[in-house]
Amino acid sequence: MQLVRYSGVIAAAALLGSCAGDNPDNVPLYGDWEMITTLGSLYIDGRLVPPEMVPPELKALSASEKRCGEPMFINREWQQEDINRRVRGDCTIEQYDVTPTRVTGSGICANVAPEAGFNPRFTVDITQSAEQYRMKLEMKGDATLPGQPGRHVIRVLATQEGVRLGEC
Repeated sequence: MQLVRYSGVIAAAALLGSCAGDNPDNVPLYGDWEMITTLGSLYIDGRLVPPEMVPPELKALSASEKRCGEPMFINREWQQEDINRRVRGDCTIEQYDVTPTRVTGSGICANVAPEAGFNPRFTVDITQSAEQYRMKLEMKGDATLPGQPGRHVIRVLATQEGVRLGEC
């Protein structure tokens, strides 16, 4: 099953802004950040795929990384570019709201997996503070799966937790 491209947005984890210095209007502080991404669940046609049956490509998206920078959740364009880069598609954020403690957004992606006709809708819900954040991401759309007749509804849930480790 080639779901890795279908759910690339799982890794839509915040690529940290690389400009030197903190943006005082942005809640998370500039510094060394550790981000842990976890694939929460995969559903096909409303049925939960057991962990042992999740394709290895999707399991590989659960990862940890460290970066020096600043998650720029205040900037809608930054978030959209990050999502596009990670899903290797063309995603558009249609709604994006930022408060000092929470960021929510939704949109649609095209060309994520053109061979499967997968153009999922996505939602993102981020709770944030100066030193940590938790991002919940969901993608849902229909796709043609190899070796299976018809279209199938794919739903992927993922979480990323970021913790500021200190100065960089």
